[in-house]
Amino acid sequence: MSTSPDVWLAAFLTLAMFSLAIYKENPVYRVAEHAFIGIGAGHAIVTGIQSIQTSGWDPMVKDGEYALIIPMILGLLLFTKYVKPVSHLSRISMSIVVATGAGLGLRGAVQAQLLNQVSATFLPLNSFNNLVVVLGFIVGTSYFLFTKRYTRALEGPLGILPKLGRWFLMIAFGASFGNASMGFLSMLIGRALFLVRDWLGISNLF
Repeated sequence: MSTSPDVWLAAFLTLAMFSLAIYKENPVYRVAEHAFIGIGAGHAIVTGIQSIQTSGWDPMVKDGEYALIIPMILGLLLFTKYVKPVSHLSRISMSIVVATGAGLGLRGAVQAQLLNQVSATFLPLNSFNNLVVVLGFIVGTSYFLFTKRYTRALEGPLGILPKLGRWFLMIAFGASFGNASMGFLSMLIGRALFLVRDWLGISNLF
C-alpha cells in the first residue's frame, strides 16, 4: 500500500466520487464534488490571469504593443456589470464577444460540418471502404429528403433508398454511442487500476 499523501488524497477523492454510484448522494461525495468545482474554478482564474499577463500586459509594457490596451479595456468593462450606475457599459464588451464568437463559430461549423463532410464523400469507387462511404452519404441524404410525405417521389427500386438510409443512420448512431461508452469505461478502468496498483500496491492481478 502506498505511503504517499498525494496518492491517498487522490484515492479518497476517487472513492468519494464512486460512492454516488454505490450508495447515493452523501456528505463524502459532496466534499469531493465541492473540492472538484473549487479547484477547477481556482485553476481557471489562475490560467486567465496568466493569459492576460502573457498575451496582453507583457507585450504592451515590454514590447510597446500599445494597441493591446483596447482588448484589455473591453475586458475590464465586463466587470462593470456588477456596478449598477455603469452596468450598461458591460454590454459593449459582451456584444463584441458574442458577435465574434458567433462569426467564428459559424465559419468553423460550415467548414467542418458541411464543406469538409461533403468534400470527403467525393472518393473514387476503387475500394470497398470508399463505396460504403459514398453509398452511406447517398442513402442517408435520401432518408431526410424523401420522408413519408414525399415517398411517392421515389417509386420502384429507388424506394428502398430511404429505408437503407435509416439503417445506415442507425449503425452510425450505434457506433457513436459505443465510442462514447468506451471512453467512459476507459476512464473508469483507469481509476480502478490507480486504486489497485498505485494505492493498494497490488500489481500481480493485471
